[in-house]
Amino acid sequence: MKNIIYTFLILLIGINATAQEVIYVDLEPNDKPTIYVIGGFASVITKEDVAFAKKYKVQFHDFGCIVPENIEKYEKLNAHVFDDLNKEFGTKWQKEFRKGVLGFEKWKKT
Repeated sequence: MKNIIYTFLILLIGINATAQEVIYVDLEPNDKPTIYVIGGFASVITKEDVAFAKKYKVQFHDFGCIVPENIEKYEKLNAHVFDDLNKEFGTKWQKEFRKGVLGFEKWKKT
């Protein structure tokens, strides 16, 4: 339920944001940062992703086959999580992270 509320808040805040702004949502201490992925008809979250999420204290959100209209916002939110992972774990997490996650390759180039 909390995830639905936070997603709703992100969408409400995002309506007023320009493309240049990065949207941050204050998470409660027990909430995990979210990495957004775009799947298909079936979920693209694998058992390796679940193990990664547990190890690095994140969660995945699969949009399924519906690409969000404001995809750039979710790429920026993911980039924020990637930055935080680097601060906490160095770059070792990147070796375990699967390719193709929304905004990951773009983030690595920056």
